[in-house]
Amino acid sequence: MTSANQSSGPKPSLPAANTGSGPKAAPGATTGSGPKPNPVSAHSSSGPKQVAVPPGQRPQGAEMLAELMQTQRQLTQAMHESRDLRAKLSRRSHQMQVLQQVSEILAATSKGGQVVSVVLDVLAQEFHCQRAVVWTLEDGGVGYVPKDGTGLPRPQWSSLALPAPNPFPGTPLVLFQSQWLDAGSDGGSLATLRGTDGAQLYFIPFEHQLLLLGFAILAMPGDRRWEEEDLDSITILQRQAAISLYNAWLFRDLSEQRDTLQRQTLELERVNDALREADQLKSEFLALTSHELRTPLTGILGFTRLVMDGLYDDAEEMRSMLQDSYTSGQHLLGLLNDILDLAKIESGKLEVHPEPFNLAVLLEEVKPIAEAYPRKPGVELFWPVLQDIPDVIVDPNRLKQVLLNLLSNALKFTKEGSVAIQVERHPGTITLLVVDTGIGVSQEAQARLFQKFAQADGSHSREFGGTGLGLVICKHLMEMMGGTIALSSEGLGKGSTLRITMGIA
Repeated sequence: MTSANQSSGPKPSLPAANTGSGPKAAPGATTGSGPKPNPVSAHSSSGPKQVAVPPGQRPQGAEMLAELMQTQRQLTQAMHESRDLRAKLSRRSHQMQVLQQVSEILAATSKGGQVVSVVLDVLAQEFHCQRAVVWTLEDGGVGYVPKDGTGLPRPQWSSLALPAPNPFPGTPLVLFQSQWLDAGSDGGSLATLRGTDGAQLYFIPFEHQLLLLGFAILAMPGDRRWEEEDLDSITILQRQAAISLYNAWLFRDLSEQRDTLQRQTLELERVNDALREADQLKSEFLALTSHELRTPLTGILGFTRLVMDGLYDDAEEMRSMLQDSYTSGQHLLGLLNDILDLAKIESGKLEVHPEPFNLAVLLEEVKPIAEAYPRKPGVELFWPVLQDIPDVIVDPNRLKQVLLNLLSNALKFTKEGSVAIQVERHPGTITLLVVDTGIGVSQEAQARLFQKFAQADGSHSREFGGTGLGLVICKHLMEMMGGTIALSSEGLGKGSTLRITMGIA
């Protein structure tokens, strides 16, 4: 403590720096006549002097200054933290807004291509990747196909197809987890995406119900590290993209099933129409066949009864009746043979025996039979002159049956003009043409002319007769012999041409 008696001299003061030439005031007791020297040794230098403060006696102003400086540092740190938090909050709020917009867009689309495009735009804009490609599961689940890319020309990223279910078979990866890809994990298949600028690849899978529906791979700068809010945003985007891709996959599958069902429905309708038409044709066939069979049979029975009853004038008339009866019998036999041949064709029991045969000899055998067929007055029948025609691979009896059927039809449906046989030679084949100037065939009727029980016009069966089986049988016989048959006509009243093609022996 300081003394209470002080006769003269300056008052004691707080420790302060004093000049070297002035008197020093001591904090202790004062003398009666003047100031006492400070017990603390003073330096005699010309600079400021400091007075030591005893422990526990720190001045109040210094403490306040230290507290103010500490508070300022804390406020500065709090301001920096607040600014960082505001920046993070602003970025997080922006990302949430973007994800909300993306969610609305993805919910409104059912096309995988649109989903991929939206996801790729978000990844490229929000995370500033240098290059990026998005793959989806395609080709029936056997591969991942690049659907969209950025930062690369289309020809480069479109060629980066990867296998399924593991797009990186050379490296075991947890495919449902986002991760950085090592340089060798892709086996060099993603070298184009990795580039030459030191970028590293980040793998973002789109998984739903343990099915990897697709993924994105981002090429990021080598020093890039993800912030926590970025990873959270990527996780939300992954889920949205995976669900949208799954919905698009379901929608596409349902669309394909719907299209398949529609095709099957149309096919069933066509089959039903064909069955109804076949049933109608079969009913017409039965009616026609019964009429065709009854006509020659009635003639046979009638002429035979006349001969048996002796209702003829002389032997010549009796012979004529027997000849008519024989002709009716031949016609009846031909109708029955057609029906039997068709039954054998449908049961697969009809046989042919193709062999090399001389076409000129076959035509000579057919000629007298065809010339004996009934025809309208004035209708001429022309035969070709065959020279240097090679042998053909056919069953002679079956080819004769086909030719006679075609000639019979041509003569039956030609009211005036001619019926001609022509021969054309082509590389490896010979074509026989039966050309007539008859009633012709309409374009609509040509499509069904080779169907069972069908005729070009139902009314023709009444006018000209026939069961509609002849061309069907001819078509099957030619196909069984390795040949073809076709009809062409410019329309009704313009005649028709039938072509049968055979291979050269």
